[in-house]
Amino acid sequence: MKRQRNLHRSLMLLVILMLTLKGYSQDPNFYIYLCFGQSNMEGQGTIEAQDQIEAERLELLQALDCSNLSRDSGVWYPAIAPTSRCWNGLSPADYFGRTMVANLPDSIRVGIVNVSVGGCKIELYDKDGYQDYVSSVTEDWLINIINEYDGNPYQYLVDLAKQAQQDGVIKGILLHQGESNTNDADWPAKVRDVYDSLMVDLNLDPAEIPLLAGEVVHADQQGVCASMNSIIAALPDTLPNSYVISSSGCAAASDNLHFSSAGYRELGRRYAVQMLSIMGIEMTSGQGSYSLDLEAECVEVGADWTFKQEDNASNNVFITTKDGTANIDEAPNDSSGVVYFTFTLDTAGIYGIYSRCRNVGYAKDSYWIKLDDGEFEFVEGLSTAGWEWLTLMNVELSEGEHTLAFGICEEGTRLDKVNISNFLYGPSDKGAVSANLCEPAFLTDLGCLAGKADSRYVLGQNYPNPVIDETRISFDIPAQTYVSLKVYTLQGTEVAELAGKEYTPGGHIVEFAPGNIPSGTYYYVFRAGDHTLSGTMNIVKGR
Repeated sequence: MKRQRNLHRSLMLLVILMLTLKGYSQDPNFYIYLCFGQSNMEGQGTIEAQDQIEAERLELLQALDCSNLSRDSGVWYPAIAPTSRCWNGLSPADYFGRTMVANLPDSIRVGIVNVSVGGCKIELYDKDGYQDYVSSVTEDWLINIINEYDGNPYQYLVDLAKQAQQDGVIKGILLHQGESNTNDADWPAKVRDVYDSLMVDLNLDPAEIPLLAGEVVHADQQGVCASMNSIIAALPDTLPNSYVISSSGCAAASDNLHFSSAGYRELGRRYAVQMLSIMGIEMTSGQGSYSLDLEAECVEVGADWTFKQEDNASNNVFITTKDGTANIDEAPNDSSGVVYFTFTLDTAGIYGIYSRCRNVGYAKDSYWIKLDDGEFEFVEGLSTAGWEWLTLMNVELSEGEHTLAFGICEEGTRLDKVNISNFLYGPSDKGAVSANLCEPAFLTDLGCLAGKADSRYVLGQNYPNPVIDETRISFDIPAQTYVSLKVYTLQGTEVAELAGKEYTPGGHIVEFAPGNIPSGTYYYVFRAGDHTLSGTMNIVKGR
């Protein structure tokens, strides 16, 4: 098998040499992005149905022969996960590419080249010193991965990149690595050495090729290597054309080392937002500009549904079917079994509709669903392990008002929130503060919220984050009160006041444009009465 792989690789290099000698047809509208790093760039997220939808104009130069995927190394394929080794999962590269093509002109194609090795140190990509590192590796599984790349992943990446250059133009480099170098203060210099080698070996101009480095799982997700982020933050001081991508708020997997699928989607989108900003391109109105969260208990609820309280539910409340009201044989024919969500769109486009559900078990995993004046459809297979966001549909919607209806189906299905957005993926965790956040009257009447009012002081994560031009911060208060919201440096120096007045009960959003505030990590602190909440944001200025 190794002999066959080496023969295949030798033939691939021969083709590159022949093309170099004879000339080749390079498409200037085919933008190539190189990706490397360790396991988070390989991708450890579960590949879900929404990740298997082919994105037009997004391609992958396959790195390895993968019989399970019917892919051969050195061949361009539609970029569908996994984009690295044969059995890996979702990675930031996936939604970086999807977000790029969604915001670039139709004439532009995007190509991904991903050579990443889970568990490796940055030293593995050191052109001159990698052999010393490889000789020190004792883990068989890591040696096996390195050997898949002929024992030299750096050179393997260079060879693929040279092949890609026959077809398109390299526009940038994405790095996600650092967990295995945690607390290594020399990491930025080591990354600089790798970058410089790539520039020379690929005949690239450093002024034209940005390197984007993502933070490891953030402290706000209890990241086990979060201390590394302060070292990653120093990279632009060592490598001028580099940018740090914040992982704040990107959901982590249970090991707190890798990201969840939702976390990978958001992190990949952030890589793309930064790359687009460098190119002078703003996110278009048709992609990533609209997201609306709605609480299920705060809309018109039919009589066959009931309310229940749970701390893990958004707003601490969800709705579920009443005992004995299951209906899997026919669509609901009256309003008693239906929940109606109405929303208004300012712009026509392709929208995703997502629901936050807890449907544990195959006997509790279906709904009747209807959009606008269509017919109710029976949707099943929506089982979850706990509270999860599920993709209900991706649909083209016109400007104006729309109605989404959920009908009673199997007994025990639980519905918490609905999200409508033109992003490429659904929310994570409990989502954003909902547009219709309420305190259901029945809970107040029953005294269920007695002593819990304080829990309804909510401060949201700023969005977008990192902040390039402007960002928004949401908060929610249960009663009219004076609210202070300020931004501070990590050393405690106040740099901006965003709120300082009385606010009415409910949800509010304030906007923040950093102006001349330098790039870096900042705290924003919310104070209302005796309550203090805080979050972190990253400001990234174009160079």
